Amino acid sequence: MQTLAKFFRTIFLIDLLKGLWVTLKYTPQPAFTFQYPAERRPVAARFRGVLRLQVEPETGAQTCIVCDQCAKACPDELIALDGHREPGQKIKVLDYFDFNLSRCSFCGLCSEVCPTKPVKALIMSEDYELGTYSRDSQILRVDEMYDGQPIEQYSR
Repeated sequence: MQTLAKFFRTIFLIDLLKGLWVTLKYTPQPAFTFQYPAERRPVAARFRGVLRLQVEPETGAQTCIVCDQCAKACPDELIALDGHREPGQKIKVLDYFDFNLSRCSFCGLCSEVCPTKPVKALIMSEDYELGTYSRDSQILRVDEMYDGQPIEQYSR
């Protein structure tokens, strides 16, 4: 009995027809494709991209208090920052903030330890286009790190 069933399955190509049926069942659905350079793919809410420094939304003042906790928390020692204290001011002013993007593992430890509230000074942004043609452009300086900087579109 089983040999007869196997014979008919072989002759009438039942397995092939089952596979074609699955293909035809999903064919009428529109394609899920992003035209990449023109359309940016949406990222998940917890996506960790390039580090960004934030400013106060109302005043535009820096929120980084130069506490150096992000540099200490970074397991790869990729962050270097320093600041100075203005005369008569309580908080430090950020002089430089260098971040080596080429070796970053995007673990997010640096942004988690940032103590500033209510606006975190250091966040992981939604930027995922990280390719460059030189190593020097992988080191981000303070003026390139502010959130709200326009995302550079891919160009050759």
